[in-house]
Amino acid sequence: MLAVRWQREPMSGAGAALNGARWNRRGVPALYLSVDHGTAIAEFHQALLRPGTLAAYDIRSERIVDLTDAGRRASFGIPDAVLFAPRKTIVEIEHRDAPGWIIADRLIAGEADGILVPSAACAGVNLVLWRWSADGGDGAAVRLIDPDGDLRR
Repeated sequence: MLAVRWQREPMSGAGAALNGARWNRRGVPALYLSVDHGTAIAEFHQALLRPGTLAAYDIRSERIVDLTDAGRRASFGIPDAVLFAPRKTIVEIEHRDAPGWIIADRLIAGEADGILVPSAACAGVNLVLWRWSADGGDGAAVRLIDPDGDLRR
């Protein structure tokens, strides 16, 4: 879901870059997407109810790391607890790097375009992209599905 503030820039990742989020540091753009609309709504409204716009995307990439699988996480040395670590407490109160940031740094350096991760808000799955473009020339190929151009008006 796109916050009203960002609905005219649905491909920017700038909202996540403002303060950072679970899987990206402040200043690092990221697209936070969900595999299904129920997860997107749960993620968007986890802090408070607010207006938003549900948008659909077509994603193509061979460099998405699937961290929904415990065996895959173990192969990367990622403990399950990291997935749901209290990022805001760690960053804002303890003044430490969030565990997700450290993992993201490592995966970005390894040329991953993004990750599939379990949702922290429900039983769904999210896709977080760090590298993307409309044509896939720089990372994942991401196409906004907006046939009438409503989001850019």
